[in-house]
Amino acid sequence: MKQQQLITRTRPTEYNQLLQILQRPGPAGVVVLGELGMGKTSLVEAVLATPGIEEPVMKLHCTPSLSTIAHGALSPYLGALETIDEPVGVLRELNRSLFSARGHAAPHIVIVEDAQFLDPQSCYLLSLLVENAEVKVLALGNGSLQAGSPLATLAELGSFTTVVLQRLDRNGVRAVAEGVIGRRLGAGTVRLIDVVTGGNPRFVEAYAASCMEQGTLFHDDRLPQDRSIHEPVWIVARALPEIDTRLLSLGREITRGLSSQERRTLLLLALAGPQQPDLLEQCGLPYGRLVKTGELVLNGGAVCLKSRLMERIVRALASEQDTAQLHELWYAAAAELGKAHSAREVLWCLEIGKQVPSELVLACAERTARNLDFTLALRLCELGKLSQQHGQGALLEAQVLLSMGRHYAARALLLRLIDQLTDLSLLGQAYAYLVEVTSCIEADGAELERILDEWRQRAQGHPDGEAVAGFMALQSAGAQALDFWIRVNTPRGPLPSVAELQDFLSDPQLPVQARFIGKIMLSDLHSSAGNCQQALELLEPVLELLKEHAPLQAMYEVRVFFRIGWNLLYLGEYERAEAFIDSYRQPRLRSIQHYQGAISLLDGISHLLQGKVQPALAKMAESVTELQIVDTTQLLALASNLYRLLLARMGIDVPVALATAPEDFSSSGMISPSGQLGEESSEQRIFARAFAAGLGNPYQGESLQCFPMVEREILFSLTRQLGDEELAESAKGERLRALAAGQEGSRAALQARLMELRGSRLGEPLEQLAQEALSKQDYLVVIEAWARAAERYAQAGDQRRCGALLRRAARLIEQHGMQPGKYIDRVLAITELTARETEIVNLARQGMNNAQIARALTVSQRTVEGHLYRVFSKLGITERAELDHAGLEAGTTRK
Repeated sequence: MKQQQLITRTRPTEYNQLLQILQRPGPAGVVVLGELGMGKTSLVEAVLATPGIEEPVMKLHCTPSLSTIAHGALSPYLGALETIDEPVGVLRELNRSLFSARGHAAPHIVIVEDAQFLDPQSCYLLSLLVENAEVKVLALGNGSLQAGSPLATLAELGSFTTVVLQRLDRNGVRAVAEGVIGRRLGAGTVRLIDVVTGGNPRFVEAYAASCMEQGTLFHDDRLPQDRSIHEPVWIVARALPEIDTRLLSLGREITRGLSSQERRTLLLLALAGPQQPDLLEQCGLPYGRLVKTGELVLNGGAVCLKSRLMERIVRALASEQDTAQLHELWYAAAAELGKAHSAREVLWCLEIGKQVPSELVLACAERTARNLDFTLALRLCELGKLSQQHGQGALLEAQVLLSMGRHYAARALLLRLIDQLTDLSLLGQAYAYLVEVTSCIEADGAELERILDEWRQRAQGHPDGEAVAGFMALQSAGAQALDFWIRVNTPRGPLPSVAELQDFLSDPQLPVQARFIGKIMLSDLHSSAGNCQQALELLEPVLELLKEHAPLQAMYEVRVFFRIGWNLLYLGEYERAEAFIDSYRQPRLRSIQHYQGAISLLDGISHLLQGKVQPALAKMAESVTELQIVDTTQLLALASNLYRLLLARMGIDVPVALATAPEDFSSSGMISPSGQLGEESSEQRIFARAFAAGLGNPYQGESLQCFPMVEREILFSLTRQLGDEELAESAKGERLRALAAGQEGSRAALQARLMELRGSRLGEPLEQLAQEALSKQDYLVVIEAWARAAERYAQAGDQRRCGALLRRAARLIEQHGMQPGKYIDRVLAITELTARETEIVNLARQGMNNAQIARALTVSQRTVEGHLYRVFSKLGITERAELDHAGLEAGTTRK
C-alpha cells in the first residue's frame, strides 16, 4: 500500500491512465517506456494492486537471446506443443492457457517485461490476442521506440496506448527520498539529490538509503523538535556518498543489458567527462542507442552521463586494467583529432600516474575554480602537487580552500607559503589572503597586527624598488581595509563614516581585492542605516565586475549575492528579489551547497517581511542547519539570531542549547559538521549584532538604535500589536515614523505613512494607503491599513463598510498564508458569526427562503431576518446572493 501511495503521488497522470485502460471494458494494450530505473514495474504493480483489478494470467520475460527465436517470449506457455512453427497452433494454445487460468472472466491481463527484446512472431500473436479476445497487454520497454522494431509495431496499433515515464520532478524526488529516509529534507538537499540522481527513482532510492547507512545526513538537535513549531529538517552534508554494495548492485543491474563496448562508453564518460561524438567514434565506442534509450544525454553537442551518481558507480565497477587500457585508447584518439584536454581529462591522467605539465594542471585548476567546481580544482591541486612546485599553484590551492570555507586548512597552507615565497607579488597576495582568512576565523586583533607587521617587514632590503612599491601599496591598502573591516564587523571601535570608505575607494590604484572588500563594507553601512537603494547601486556593479576577475569571483560572489537579495527585500522590491534569488537556484551540483544556506535565509526573510511567520521560522531553521555545513558567507550567526527572534515573537521559549554561548553547544545528528567554524566565527558581523540587539542582548557599547533599519523593522512588528490609543501613549510610533521617513524604499515609505495615518480618525486615507501597498505587494501594510480603517468605520456606525474591508483582509491573509498578529485577529473577531448565524447562512446557501429557515430551526421568520441583517453587516454585503461568494473567512468563529 505504501508503494502504491508513493506512485500515486509521483506518477498520478500515468497511474490514472493505466488504471482507466484496465477498468474499461474491451481489449486494449499499453506500451510503457522509460530508461532503466524509471519505475515502470513499480507503476504497473501499483495499478494492479488497486481493488477490483485481477492478477495477470500471463507474464512474459523477454531477453536478447530469445529475441532471435520465433515465439521465444511465448515459449514458457507453449510446452504442450510439439512444434511452435505454426502460428495458428501457437495462437490456439495461448488462448487455451489464457482462458483456462480464469475461465471466461475478463479482463485477462498479460505483462511483457523487457519488451524491447520482443521477437516479431510473439509481437504479432500478442496483437491478435488484443484485437480478438478480452485481453489487456502491458508491455514494459526500456528507452524509446526504435523505428521498425517489434515493440514499435505493437505500439502503432490503434488499440495500444504509449506511456513514456519521464524523470521525476522536484516534488517526486522529495517524495521518494523522504519515503526512504522518513524525515523532512531541506529544499537544497532535494535539489542536490535531483541533480546527483538525474531524477531516476531507483537512483533516488539507492542514494537516500546509502546516505542513511553512511551517516551523511545532518540535523541540528538544538532546534525545537516539536512539529507544531516546524518540521525538523535534515540535510545531506556530502553531495556524493561512498559507493557501497547497494550502489554497486544497482550499477550492475543497469549495465547488465549493455554490450561490452557500450559499457566502455559509459566508463570513458565517467572517467573523462563529457566527450564529443567524433572522439567516441574515433575510439570505436557506440553511443547512439544509449542516447535514444535515455542512458546518455547530449549537452551542448557533447555526450555525457545523465547523473553524477552513475559516474561514480561506473568508475567503482571498473578495474585498474580497464581504466588503463581505456586511457590508452582515448589518449591516442584525442591526439589524432588534436583535442585539447579538459580539467576532468587532466585529472584522469593524474589519477593513473601519467605525467602532466604543471602549467596545464594549474590552468585547468584555475578554470574549474572560476566555475565554482572547488572539489575538482582542489583535487587537481593535490594530485598535481601544485603547492610544492610553484607559488602560484600554492596560492590557488589556498584560494580554493578559502572559497570552500575550509579556513583553517587555508590558513595552515598560507603560513607555510609566506615562509617560502620570495616573489613580492605572490607574497603580497598570500598575505592578503592570510589577513582575510584570519579575520574569518576569529578576528583576533593581536594576530592580525602581527601579520600586518610581518607583511611590512618582508619588503626590507629587497633590491627591486618597483616591486617593493607595489608590495607596500598592497600592504597599506590591506591594513586600511582591515581597520575598516574591524570597525564594521566587530564592536571594537566606532563605525567608519561613509565618507571615510568613499575616500578609500576613490583611490584609482587601490588593489581590486581591497576594492571589493571596501564596497561590501560600505554597502553594509548603507543597509544598516536603511539606505538600501544606495547599497544596491553599489553592489550590482560589483556583481558584474566580479565576472572580469574570475579568481575573486568564487570568494566574493556569494557575499554580494546575499546582500543584493537582502537589500531588495528590505526596499520592498519583492518581485525583483524573488526573480534575483531564483536565478541562483542553480541546477549545477557544484553551486547548490555553496549558495543554499544564503538562499534559505533570504527565503526566510522574504516570508517574514510578508507576515508568513510559520514558513519563515521553518526556512530560518533550514538555513541554520545548512550554514553549519557550509558558511562561506559568514551568515550563521545572523540566521541563528533571526530564528531566535521569531521564536520569541511566537511566544516560544528558546531552547537552552540554542540560547547558550556558541562554544558551549554541540550539534548532533547522523554526523557532526566536522571542520566547520560554527556560529562564533560570524557572530560579530554587523547584521548579526543588529539582531542580537533586537533580542535584547547587544554587544557592549551598542544598542538597537545603532542599527536603524533593524530598529525600524522591530518597531514595526511591535507597533502592529498595539491599538491606536496604546500607540499614542507610547514613543514607539513616533520613533518608527521618524526612522521610516528617513530611510529608502517603498517598504519604509509605506510604514511611515501608516504611522502618520494612525493618528487620524478617518478611514478613507487608510483605504487609499492599503491600495498603494497592494500594488507594491506589501501585504502586511495592506491588512494593517484595512483593519485600522475598518475599526474607524465600525466606530462611526458603518458596520457594512467595516465588514467589507475585514472580509478582504481575511481573504488576503488566507490567500498568502499570513499570520496577521494579535491585533488584527481581535479586529477580525468583529465579523465573527455566532453559531446560530452560521447555521442560518448555511441554510440560506442551500436555497432556503426565510420562512423555510424559520420552520427548520423552529424560530420566527422575524428572528431569521434579524440574524441575516446582522450577517450582512458583518460580512459587508447587501444581497442574499452574495452569501455564496462571501465565504466565511472573516465570519466563522476561528479555532
